[in-house]
Amino acid sequence: MRKYETFIISDPDLPDEINTALDGKIQSIVTSNQGEVLTYAPWGKRKLAYPIRKRTRGLYVLMEYTGGPQLVAELERNLRIDERILKFITVLLEEHFDPERERERRVAQAAVVPFTEEEESVSPISVEAEEEEEEKMPENFEDRDLKHEDEQQED
Repeated sequence: MRKYETFIISDPDLPDEINTALDGKIQSIVTSNQGEVLTYAPWGKRKLAYPIRKRTRGLYVLMEYTGGPQLVAELERNLRIDERILKFITVLLEEHFDPERERERRVAQAAVVPFTEEEESVSPISVEAEEEEEEKMPENFEDRDLKHEDEQQED
């Protein structure tokens, strides 16, 4: 099984209901062709680098999924036909992908509990203490080194 990533830019002027239907259609193409959608992340409306079909903005979506080469061919065929899709690109991320290992990694990642605000504020070294240490001048520092440089410049 292979892991792919498809980046899709669709028409930003479509209503939310149609965008939701388009998202469902894209995901159903993957699942109906023995694939599995790992992540489906809509990035929102953004400015395009150059106009596409007289549009300067697009609705960006990034989808990671697993499947075979036939799945990619079918997905790209459907994306080419759909007039709501402005651009897309598919990239092969991993040639030999193990979905079980990915699930284990995600479970382990979810098990790591992030710091709460209270735990962060009780850290043994505060940021202010670090800043104070950086601002202190060494005790053996003297102005004579600077005076010596000024005298050389005057000569």
